[in-house]
Amino acid sequence: MNTRLKRSPSRTQDRIAVRPLQRTISAQIAKLVRQRILSGHYAGGAQLLQDAIAAEFGVSKIPIREALVQLSAEGLVDIQAHRGFQVRSMSLAEAEEVLGLRLMIEPQICAEGARLARHEDRVEAEAALDALNRRVTSRRMDEAGELNLAFHLALTVPRLQPIATEIVSRLLAISQRYSQVHMAVPGRATRSIEEHTAIFKAWEAGRSKDVARLIRIHIEETRDDLVEMLKDSG
Repeated sequence: MNTRLKRSPSRTQDRIAVRPLQRTISAQIAKLVRQRILSGHYAGGAQLLQDAIAAEFGVSKIPIREALVQLSAEGLVDIQAHRGFQVRSMSLAEAEEVLGLRLMIEPQICAEGARLARHEDRVEAEAALDALNRRVTSRRMDEAGELNLAFHLALTVPRLQPIATEIVSRLLAISQRYSQVHMAVPGRATRSIEEHTAIFKAWEAGRSKDVARLIRIHIEETRDDLVEMLKDSG
C-alpha cells in the first residue's frame, strides 16, 4: 500500500507531503483529525463529512471511514444512524465520570510502572515529558493533548502492562479535550509542567507510593477545576 497521501492543492496537505510518512493512510488521517478535535478546530457536535475530508486530503472515503471508526473507538467521535460521524460533545457529566475512572485506575497502574521500569522505559518517558513541556512552554497547544497522552501512557510501561495501558489510553483519549480546556486557564500551563516533572522524578526513582499520590492529586485538581469551569459555562 502506498503510505503517502496523494497531493492536494490544500496548504494543509502540502505540509503533510513534505514529511516522511510511516503510518497507514487511515492512521495518518486519524492523527490529523484527532489533533483537530483536541485543539477545538472541530467543535463538539460538529459533523465530520467523509466526502469533504476525503477531498481535502485527496484520498478515497475508505481510509476516512477507517480513521473515523478508530476515533469512535477512542471516544472522540460518535456514529449516529442516518447522520454519519460527528465530534462527541463535551459535558460536565462525562468529565466527572472519565476523571473519576482515571482516579480509580491510573495512579496504581503508573505506580506499578515505576516499579517495573527499566532504563529504556525511563528514557522513553523522559523524552515524552520533554516533548510535552516544550509544547506547553511555547503555547503550541494543538499538539499538547496528544503529547500529554503519550507521557501518561509511558508511565504505565506499555510493554509490560499492555491491557492496563489499553484501558488507561481510552480514558486519556476521552479526557484530553477537557485537559486542553483546563490548560488554557492562566497559570495552569506552568502548574502542569511542575506537576508532570514531579511525577516523573518520583517515577524515575521508582518511588511507587509517591507516584500514586502525585498522580492522584494531579487528576483531582484537574477534575475540580474543570467541574467549576463547566458549571460556570452552563
